[in-house]
Amino acid sequence: MTCRRTASATAVVAALLIFAGGTAAAANTADQVCQRWVCDRADMSEGASTGDITTCDPGDLAATGRPNALKLVNLYRFLAAMPEVTEDSTFDTDAQDCAIIQAANGLTHTPATTATCYNATGANASNRSSICGGQAVGCIDLYMDDSANATGPNYGHRTWILANSLGPVGFGSVGSGGRTMTASCFYQVGGSGKAGVAYVGWPPAGPVPLQAFTATELDKSGWSLQSDTINLNAATATVMDGTTNQPVTVSTNLGSYGAKYAMGIVPNGWTSLPGHSYTVTIGGTTTPITYTVQVVDCSGTSTSSCAPSDGGLGTSGAGGSSATTGAAGSGATAGAGGSGATAGAGGSSPATGGGGAGGTAPRDSGSGGCSCGLAGAPMRGGVAAWLLLAFAIVARRRSATRR
Repeated sequence: MTCRRTASATAVVAALLIFAGGTAAAANTADQVCQRWVCDRADMSEGASTGDITTCDPGDLAATGRPNALKLVNLYRFLAAMPEVTEDSTFDTDAQDCAIIQAANGLTHTPATTATCYNATGANASNRSSICGGQAVGCIDLYMDDSANATGPNYGHRTWILANSLGPVGFGSVGSGGRTMTASCFYQVGGSGKAGVAYVGWPPAGPVPLQAFTATELDKSGWSLQSDTINLNAATATVMDGTTNQPVTVSTNLGSYGAKYAMGIVPNGWTSLPGHSYTVTIGGTTTPITYTVQVVDCSGTSTSSCAPSDGGLGTSGAGGSSATTGAAGSGATAGAGGSGATAGAGGSSPATGGGGAGGTAPRDSGSGGCSCGLAGAPMRGGVAAWLLLAFAIVARRRSATRR
């Protein structure tokens, strides 16, 4: 969904330049970026799912749930100059079947056949989705935050959202956002996207809302860069604020989640400021990479020029099929989800096999997963919560002719 914009297309602040194959990502003006940010986040409601773990009926999302979740995914892809993705009704159904399992049992990529509300479709989807102990819409910000995996800052949830191969996707959610019995699944693995962008940074080049830094705790969780074609495993990074070399902690060899290569660039003792431009230069690669991030404050942008569709109204996708098992169990361990919670420490598991909560896998090993979670840390706004956040991937190396 888009909003009406009045900014001139010639008022280009900055563009992402990729010095490989003459590729350059489209540039956006600061006004366009702020208007899109404000409009697409004007309505982040989801309502209560009709899923019921006492009967194991997956139910469905309320009417605004899937459109608003998809809108946020595409907002982040817009800011990174990546093409939008669409929903697939089958993936929506699969994700809903996944969500009933997660809500009834707590988060896992490999639910046992004895799990409450187990169903084969949902179990398979659990290993092909990012999963979160909160509602679908609010969890998109958490995936982009992606803080503090125990295996290191691999940013796997984030790299999937910004992946060349992403799309179509599906969303499922059960619960109303309380401390228990709420979970959502973001079905994403096996996409047919073919964006073919040489590299994607978060934050990206050009104007980026200060509010995006805040919503995803970006300076705390770390900046990231991903690529399918440029080997970043030995990369270095510098970040310049004008003539000031800002100290950063660089991490590489982060695993292949949604991209073949990824690296982290964590600000060391400084935060991004509105009105400042930060030039990122990546060394140690065969392809030179440099881009400039301009932080813009969108707090003065009004929703008055947003189109009606920016309110998040739309047609909800198909719900899940009925689960095959009976009575619900005790409350899930996942807690209050939604925008504003931070992800905490995760775990690790073997690199091959069927994913698993906390698992890590390279893209060429078959299947695997990774998870991160929060144990007792406070949510922003002072509300204490328990949140678990996880994602799974089918870890396969994609050829140049990806499906």
